[in-house]
Amino acid sequence: MTQSGTGYRGVMLMVDLSRRQISTRALDPEVLTDYLGGRGLAMRLLCDMAPVGVEPLASDNPLIFATGPCAGTLVPASSRSSVAAKSPLTGLLGSGNVGSLFTFGLKGAGFDVLVVSGASPVPVYLLVGADGAHIVDCPELWGQDTIVATRALRQRHGCDGVGIACIGPAGENCVPLASIIFDASRSAGRGGLGAVMGAKKLKAIVAWGDEPVFVDDPSGLMHYCAEYTAALKRESYYKRYSIQGTGVIAQPMHDTGRALINNGRDGLFPGIEALSPHVINTQYRLRQYACPACPMPCGQLYAVSGAPGRDSEGAWGRGSGNASIIMGFGPRCGQVDLRSIAAAYALSNALGIDLISANAVAAFAIECFETGRLGRQDVDGLELRSGNGDAVLRLLYLIARGQGVGKLLGRGVREASRIIGQGSEHFAPHVKGLEMMETEPRGHWSWGLMFAVSSRGACHTRAYDVTEMMDLADEDLMQAAGTLRARDSNSTEGKGQSVAFFENIRALADSMEICRFVSRGRLGFAEALGPLLRFVTGCHIDTPELEAVGERIINLERLYNLREGLSPADDTLPDRYLVEPLPNGSASGRVVPLSVMLTDYYRARGWDAVSGAPSEGTLHRLRLPKIV
Repeated sequence: MTQSGTGYRGVMLMVDLSRRQISTRALDPEVLTDYLGGRGLAMRLLCDMAPVGVEPLASDNPLIFATGPCAGTLVPASSRSSVAAKSPLTGLLGSGNVGSLFTFGLKGAGFDVLVVSGASPVPVYLLVGADGAHIVDCPELWGQDTIVATRALRQRHGCDGVGIACIGPAGENCVPLASIIFDASRSAGRGGLGAVMGAKKLKAIVAWGDEPVFVDDPSGLMHYCAEYTAALKRESYYKRYSIQGTGVIAQPMHDTGRALINNGRDGLFPGIEALSPHVINTQYRLRQYACPACPMPCGQLYAVSGAPGRDSEGAWGRGSGNASIIMGFGPRCGQVDLRSIAAAYALSNALGIDLISANAVAAFAIECFETGRLGRQDVDGLELRSGNGDAVLRLLYLIARGQGVGKLLGRGVREASRIIGQGSEHFAPHVKGLEMMETEPRGHWSWGLMFAVSSRGACHTRAYDVTEMMDLADEDLMQAAGTLRARDSNSTEGKGQSVAFFENIRALADSMEICRFVSRGRLGFAEALGPLLRFVTGCHIDTPELEAVGERIINLERLYNLREGLSPADDTLPDRYLVEPLPNGSASGRVVPLSVMLTDYYRARGWDAVSGAPSEGTLHRLRLPKIV
């Protein structure tokens, strides 16, 4: 695994914006062995490079982009890369993962990793290519939205394979909800990483390179990738999502009690039929699309007549109408009007605001307004009521600009609820400061536990536990959870072990940089991923050691968060979901029985119940540095 030319370049690109200095550094082979690349490598570098207690918007908070060993090879769905920095939203780990041309551009230019430190006094973008890197002044791009800026940079550096990571006005204004938008459509959205870029006055990164990535066993890789892809296409989720996208689950989420409606005040939404798969895909869908090098086109391009947008094909531009968009800006905010939903999605991407945090903040603000905790004088005269899509759009503009009530809400629901008070903390939808997605944890207990323990806050992708969602084979379910009862949404049995298991294998996939959506079931187990790594790198790692890679990463993320002030008390959910039964719908009467699942999770992890820290034995077994 240490050989340059077999999956790795072996090189980090180091950019100091304060000094306008660019250099390279060799990657440590032992670190690659322990963390592989991508998310794991970015996490290890963040621990090593970020000063303890660094302010997230300070110049010495490094911003790290890391590819994986599989990027640029035949491995399916390997166009992903990870981004890491200390989060300005949570004060803990900030981390994102995205599929885009940027991954191929960075690695094709000869680099596994890009580390940006310092801060420029003037707006700049970074141009990375086969001839190295260049810092380019760009005052003309500052103030432009992500669509306009990306289009301008693509025209300026025109070639088909150029990858562009860009921030919008929200990032420029250092709004803690700001995202980084890749190729004008995908995002590293969570935790405010766009604000870190903005604080560095870094408008964009343009990456392009076509240097081939060599693998250890081309023939073996070709045959195994064919088998892997064939197995993927036999999965029921492949057929469902390739044809209809993830939006296909929007109405089923509602019907099974797993949709967050009106900020968690309801379990049913009248008129949900307007968001049925049949309506969306027969009336609005234009075509399918996939991330680069991915065999599963889960993205769906939609056109919604009358919704304001810049793209000639429709207001949803090149983005996918996925469940987070449809249910988040839809029933979560009290509406089913696809024009409003589409416009909110397009505007969030253009302004560079995290889509999930955006709809969470909007739903929270609507409840505060409707319950009298915020008056019209507090919200710039907006009529923030359920179903008022125009008010949500205006709110997004205010958030991105840091103006009026947007300055308050742009700090996230944790800070906003602290300032608003009046009991609003009870229903502020966040964990550790990161807003929850649109899944109702009272109807999906394993996901409630996932939200509570995730290393970056209320995140569904860190574990993406599918035990209650997929018909896993009994053998696979026993391996993941230790009991067949784990698939029962009314049982707490096996949930702690299952979430820990899926966290481990998702961290492994994120470090190889293979999409967890493609590898969501058995194809994401270490037994299935191991041959891909072996054929690419030539390194034979057995299944237990591969699983240990994921476990090592999860524990390192835990250590980093403890170092930055996390306590076990932060592994929780908002009070609403713990003590307030859902009033109606399929999950009526339920709350999340978190304590029993959390105890099982800590036990599965080997973490101390009082300190929340990994045991000395765990640190030794996983070869982890003692950073706390």
